[in-house]
Amino acid sequence: MEGHSAMGGSDRLRDAIGWWVCGAAAIAAIVAPARADPRCAGPEGEPVWAERVVSGDEMVLVDGRRLRLAEVAAPRPPLGVSGEAVGAAAAAEAARVALADRVEGREIAFTETGVDRHGRSLGHLYDTVAGQWIEAELVAAGHLRVVPTRTGRACAAALLPAERSAVVARRGAWASPVFAVMPATAVELAARVGRWTVVEGRVRSIGRSGGHTWLNFGEDFRRDFAVVIDDKDLDGLRAAGFDATAMRGRDVRVRGVIVHRGGPRIAVEVPENIERVDR
Repeated sequence: MEGHSAMGGSDRLRDAIGWWVCGAAAIAAIVAPARADPRCAGPEGEPVWAERVVSGDEMVLVDGRRLRLAEVAAPRPPLGVSGEAVGAAAAAEAARVALADRVEGREIAFTETGVDRHGRSLGHLYDTVAGQWIEAELVAAGHLRVVPTRTGRACAAALLPAERSAVVARRGAWASPVFAVMPATAVELAARVGRWTVVEGRVRSIGRSGGHTWLNFGEDFRRDFAVVIDDKDLDGLRAAGFDATAMRGRDVRVRGVIVHRGGPRIAVEVPENIERVDR
């Protein structure tokens, strides 16, 4: 048809990124400022300057160090030029822009918690002018997802309330089908092996095998989604308020990397990776 041309993949990506970045600015304006947790971030951190923001959770400092935010992860798009990949790339760019807006050109306080296997410094950022824990603000806006570890449980727990608010409001990446909470019954879970995913559903049955407790979310435990918990971790979960053995018939939200063991599975090691959802 005269006057009509097909939009290429790069055009779709550019338009999608523009929409996400503009939406991110609007979201930032309505999200309440996040308070810093003194266990994680504060004005007493090392003063640093960001030279370049690489992604929504990583930057290069002016002294050459690479800094990676702890206990969180920014959206990372799958490869390809599909509609899913375009939307994911837009969410990832919006997260990068959101972090850049908060750290580039200003002094920030960095509280280091360790070094990862790539030699990047891990830690948390604090905006000394605004008095805000930067990660908590970006989590609340939906630009970062909480990724708890054994060594950073306290800070992950402090971030989770902000994430729950973002999930309910479908802010930032939580509005994208690529990063949104997945139903435990979704057949697409089988295609997400190796990817960090948040899954929610009702526990249909509970089983034990080989020193592990299984929370089964489908009728066929050999094929359907399940959560696997090492029995040695049950007491820790129970002490934190999650009794895995009493979850039958309950709605549960779990986060982690999906693996394939007959069906899609998530192994839970720390309490912050699983929670009961009350309707």
